[in-house]
Amino acid sequence: MKKAFIIVIVLICHVCLADELVNQEKEISVSDVTISQNSGTKLVTVSYKLGELPAIITVDFLTNGVSIGEANFNNVFGAVNRLVVQTGTVHTIHWQPAKTWAGNSGAKLSAKVYAWSEDNPPDYLVVSLGDESIPLKSYYVSTNALPGGLANDAYRTSLLVMRRIQAAGIKWQMGATKADFEAANYNKTPEARETPHNVTLTYNYFIGIYPVTQEQYRRFTGATALGGPFNTEIDAALRPRAGVNYNGLRGKNSGTDHVVSEDSAIDRLRKMTGIDFDLPSDAEWEYACKAGTTHLLYTGEDFTEANLKKIAWFSGNSGGETHAVGKKLPNPWGLYDMIGNTLEWCRDKYTENLGTEDVENPIGTEGDQRVVRGSRYNYTYGYSRTTYRYGQNPAINTTASNGAVAHGLRVVCPITFKFPELHQEENGSSASQQ
Repeated sequence: MKKAFIIVIVLICHVCLADELVNQEKEISVSDVTISQNSGTKLVTVSYKLGELPAIITVDFLTNGVSIGEANFNNVFGAVNRLVVQTGTVHTIHWQPAKTWAGNSGAKLSAKVYAWSEDNPPDYLVVSLGDESIPLKSYYVSTNALPGGLANDAYRTSLLVMRRIQAAGIKWQMGATKADFEAANYNKTPEARETPHNVTLTYNYFIGIYPVTQEQYRRFTGATALGGPFNTEIDAALRPRAGVNYNGLRGKNSGTDHVVSEDSAIDRLRKMTGIDFDLPSDAEWEYACKAGTTHLLYTGEDFTEANLKKIAWFSGNSGGETHAVGKKLPNPWGLYDMIGNTLEWCRDKYTENLGTEDVENPIGTEGDQRVVRGSRYNYTYGYSRTTYRYGQNPAINTTASNGAVAHGLRVVCPITFKFPELHQEENGSSASQQ
């Protein structure tokens, strides 16, 4: 077997602007990158020196200047795919190519090390739900980079996978027009609840690529068993957690800001992870669901049962029950089950007609109901579209046959993990819990 010849590439990556840094004279950077391979074990080691500020570190391996693809080195370990805080110091990354890139021992390799600021991270965040053998927070540039790949059931049970949504400053249309319905070949008229209007969000955010599953919910709420409907099926742990009402998720007295009640499900998730998770706003949900498209289906195809079956579980293919998340095609941003399977609660109070005026960072604050989105496993295809929304009693019975048996959740969190209004105490005032 030939010994690998290694080419060293040094990359200094400035990910955020100087005026965004805590100290404008300091830079996020890496230097002194080296790469070597043990002739016996074939273990590849990359070393680098972190600059003057902590940074999230990722790595890429290349041959002839072309990446070999993250799936071929998704078993890297060491000071990589996480926030590295010790500055001015040499750190190491390790990779065993025989496990993921077998048969390529003679290839000439080079490495690029990337440094990202905490407020401008890679696209994917993985959060551990109580597994102390791995970091609480890990970052990846793609789902191919996830250890074991996205097909690993851990990403639907003991870990939460969050997708960065680039929304800041982008004006987009919420709701649907008659033309949208015609373009989707759907011969009906949009409902008043889908009145089209322009929305701009001023921030980016993370959103779960899956609805929260039964096992994930069990873990962060401290339950001793799976819950909700269909919790005895062989794949129940991987199915979305349904049978939850809004009050149980955020608290009966919770408002539309990010303050939630003590011991609510979201409060328990925050305490487990130290991250300010919450339900998405109505606008955050739809923006993420549409993923830059304007069609009633985020595939851009005609709105037909046959096309819906590719992306959603609904009455036409579900067999009258929920299904394991992630089994249908995702939207263009890699989000699964945004339509069908279970309805998803949003933070807003429900307003029937949102009007036609341009709005910024909207949140519904009037009314007794809360917004639900996404359709459900036992709805017909006409309801299963990107723009469908309606209001629901936040205290709806979670066990009655006509209750919240098909109501679930998907979570969001800030890019920097903290909502400012929850941490005013640090700035000299207090934020009370309801």
